[in-house]
Amino acid sequence: MNINHKFTSLISPNTIEEFFQTYYEKQYFYIPRTQPDYYDAILNADDIDLFFQNKNIPSSHLRVVNNGDEIAAYKWSHRNSSIVNNDTLFSLFNQGNTLIINGGDRSILKLINYCSDLEHELKIRLQFNIYITPHNAQGFEPHYDDHDVFILQTTGTKIWRLYNTPVELPSQKLPHHKYKDKYELGKPTFEVELKPGDLLYIPRGLVHDASTTNTASVHITLGLHPNYWFELLQELANLAEEKPEFRKAIPNALTGEYRQQQFKEEFYKLVQGLMNDLNVDELRSIKFDQYMSSKRSEDQNRFKDSIQINQLNLNSILSRRENILFKIDNDNEKVYFKFYDKKLEFPLFVSHSIKTLLQSQSFAVKDIGGLITDEGRIDLATKFIQEGFLTIDRLNAEN
Repeated sequence: MNINHKFTSLISPNTIEEFFQTYYEKQYFYIPRTQPDYYDAILNADDIDLFFQNKNIPSSHLRVVNNGDEIAAYKWSHRNSSIVNNDTLFSLFNQGNTLIINGGDRSILKLINYCSDLEHELKIRLQFNIYITPHNAQGFEPHYDDHDVFILQTTGTKIWRLYNTPVELPSQKLPHHKYKDKYELGKPTFEVELKPGDLLYIPRGLVHDASTTNTASVHITLGLHPNYWFELLQELANLAEEKPEFRKAIPNALTGEYRQQQFKEEFYKLVQGLMNDLNVDELRSIKFDQYMSSKRSEDQNRFKDSIQINQLNLNSILSRRENILFKIDNDNEKVYFKFYDKKLEFPLFVSHSIKTLLQSQSFAVKDIGGLITDEGRIDLATKFIQEGFLTIDRLNAEN
């Protein structure tokens, strides 16, 4: 099975190689499809309907905008509350305002699962926002984003206009809301009407806007939030802070000229030494650990596991939860197992047993290897189920 099947399907008929070599961070692409239901497994109108049936939606889950102007949450929340007033919300929509479901991957089950699968493939942080725009309306004025986005059109149609790229690869220090103050818009370089099933990729920095005509529109904006090169330098600065020589105060206004020059020479030598010892893989590993710690837990069937875990036996069939990222390290005494923001410690002799738990195929508790007893196998399996790494496939398999 292609481990990149979710991303492959997203950008099809382009290949992964084509995307990263030709388009990623460089230029837009548009994929027209004649399959209106192409994204139904990710999101459809019924999913949004179900979302709005909730009578206790926190206002932090939504935004309401019109031509770049945002309507304050208190105007569409219940009085003295942070809970959305759905009736007011729909009235605003009927008046031409765009509704935005922030982080749909936190509130709509299908998007939660899809985001988890896709993040596992790409190993970067993703965010899914849902834009619901009424007919003959526009949510935002022309702007650029500080991250790359995929536009997935799910319902209705929307006209997109792409302009120029005034800032190459902008970061959060160059926010899109300052665009109008600094740059001339110019004429669109590309214009297209997205229909259900279509895809548009917009690299960061490319100015764009969108509007509806005679139909309402729903699209998903999938934002990519990878680590950038300058972030490795930030981690390098953190490593420098661990060295006493970098914790000295820099010269102040009363420092003599000779000492000022001496500081420059010493600092240059220290930085050169730091660069000579630079381990890029170590810096990337630090960023990966941070990403792993930020991941939300995979909790499918976790409640059912919890209420039957005391019945676990040697014949029970277990499996590793999908999409879990993990690392295993050891020293001369212990093995350290890391996943999410957890760090489990075990005696070194248990390392071989833990390797059984990491396999992608299901396994029986009795097949856990290593120099441990049957009771130890059950205890180890129980620990990893309770921590959310393993799940129970079958409680009482046949001998």
